[in-house]
Order: sequence, then structure tokens, then C-alpha cells
Amino acid sequence: MSKSFGLLLVLFLAASCLIAVKPAFSSTNTANAENTWVKKASMPTSRSHLKAAAVNGRIYAIGGSGPIGANEEYDPALDNWTEKTSMPSPKQSFAIATFNGKIYCIGGLGEVVSADNKVYDPANDSWENKASMPTARYGLQANTIDGKIYCMGGVKLLGYNQGYQELNNNEVYDPSSDTWTTKAPMPNSAGYASAVVDNKIYVIGSGAIQIYSPETNTWSTGASPLVNITLGANGQSSSAVATTGFMAPKRIYVYDGSSLQIYNPQNDCWTFGAAPPTSRQYLGIANVNDTLYFIGGLTDDPSDLPWYYTFLNTNEQYTPIGYGNLPEQEPFPTPLVVTASIVSVTTISIGLLVYFKKRKR
Repeated sequence: MSKSFGLLLVLFLAASCLIAVKPAFSSTNTANAENTWVKKASMPTSRSHLKAAAVNGRIYAIGGSGPIGANEEYDPALDNWTEKTSMPSPKQSFAIATFNGKIYCIGGLGEVVSADNKVYDPANDSWENKASMPTARYGLQANTIDGKIYCMGGVKLLGYNQGYQELNNNEVYDPSSDTWTTKAPMPNSAGYASAVVDNKIYVIGSGAIQIYSPETNTWSTGASPLVNITLGANGQSSSAVATTGFMAPKRIYVYDGSSLQIYNPQNDCWTFGAAPPTSRQYLGIANVNDTLYFIGGLTDDPSDLPWYYTFLNTNEQYTPIGYGNLPEQEPFPTPLVVTASIVSVTTISIGLLVYFKKRKR
């Protein structure tokens, strides 16, 4: 190999390294201050005992006290609401879950305690009925993992003036086959809130967290919340939602009606977040790109008469702790960077070839 060719090869390889340079990219978003609240456009229909779910960047607030079948869509990007097709059978205190762009509303309390499974498709604004849950109940929760919907807990009425019974049922719906199976029940039946982190379901109520692993169909426990989560007379009154690690660290945010508690599954520890501006219960919570929306609910009337309530249409946005402050990412070079690098390499190479040809003369 000639010295000229060797030098040319070295310089070419050095120049070509420009292609491998990756521009640093920070996910910091200065538009949202972490652990803060902002008031957003109010929901058209004031109500409690509703449920909320997010699909394709929009939030659907469904059902609620009455019961009613209202279905209202919120667009966070535009901060506005649109009325959609109502539930065929109005109900409240049902379970809600999403899968493949559809919203599953399961169980609940209508004219009677329900086991039905009504599915809303936002793409065509329509409802359909699917296989009913084995056990009729309300005040339950639902979570989706690996294409299956896990419906846990809830209550059933015992009869006129006889109160209700808390349940520990764990029944699983498979949308692909429209069938139900029964899995290991919760160790302790209790009023609770729940959320999913890393394919495990965290059931949060009074006492230790109950943690369910669908992979092994087993239960374990975690640290108790700082404030107990209790069951109200008309179903589960507290709510929980998890951040995904997309824009905020993976945490579970639990709202008990007055305080916001934050659970870190990685170290099994709790802390408090900034309290919401509006104290309320029986509300809906949804996550859009790791920004949380707290919608509707009810609050006590200032008259101090405990059986008087005010139904709310309040919509408050919360930016989680650590939002936008995740570790820096290094994406692949943009087409502009790659193109510039290739041009640089080509230019240097041509220049070197011309130089060595002149030297040979």
C-alpha cells in the first residue's frame, strides 16, 4: 500500500466519523412547571361518579351520577369539549379501560347493579355490547395488560336498607375472544384505587398496597399510603393514574379527595404532591402524554349538611414531578446532519485525490 493511499484512507475514515456524531437532545419542556396545577375548560355536564379515559390524545368523560349516559370529548391541544354519542344504558361507578383504541365500560350502577360490558369506539362514535362480566358489581376498577382487561374488587348491594358488601373478585376479559376467566382474587377486599406500572397492577386502599402480577397470577404487598384510601357509600371515591416514563418518571398518583399522594414503585416509597385547587371526590382522571387531567366529581356544600353535595364540571391539569427532566436522549442523526456529513466526506475525499494526483506529476 503506498503512503499516499494510506494517508488518504486515514483521512477518509476520520472524515466519515462525522456521520456518527449524534446531536444531544434534551427532553426538558419549559412550558410546563412540574408539580403545578392549571385550570382548563370546564366539562359541559357537571357530574360525579364518572370515568375518564384517553385515546389518541383526547379524553372521554363518560357516565356519572344520576345515573346519566353523557359522553363528552376533551381535546387538550385545543382546550375544548365536544359532545359525543351517549352510553346506551346510563350508569355510574363502573370500571373503565382502553384497548386498541376502544374504551370498555364494565359493570357499574344503573337502574340495577350491572355486569354489562359496553364498548365505545371513538373512531366512528359508536357503541356495542360485548360479553358481560361474570359478577355484577359497581365501584370496581379495570386495568389493561398485554391485551387483557383485569376487573377487580367492587361492591354489591345486599338489599333494601341492608348496605353493601365489598368484593375481592378478579375477573379477566379477553377482547380478542370476547370471553372471561377468573384469576387469583385480591387478598383483601377493600375500597381502592389502582394503576399499572411495568405490567403489574397496584391496588391502593387502606393498609398495604396489594400488587398483582398477571404473569404469575400471584399477589404481593408494598408500602401503605400516607393517607388511607377508603370506600364511599356509592362506590370507590378515590382515583389513581400512572405516568409512563415518556415525559415524567414512572409514578402512581393517587387522589383521595383532598391530598395528592405519589408512589414510586421502584423504591416502594410515598410522598405528597401539590394539593389540587379543588377538593372533590368521585371524579375522573386521565393521562395524556404524562400530563394529568382531573375532571368532574362532587364536593360538600358549605351548609355543613353532609347529605348535600355540589356536582362539579371542573377540569384541572396537573404537571407531574420530574416532568420534562428525564435523562438526555441521543436520537439518530437527523437527515440534515447525515446529508451534511456525507457532503463533507465527499468533498474532503475529492480534494485529497486531486492533491495526490498533482504530487505524482
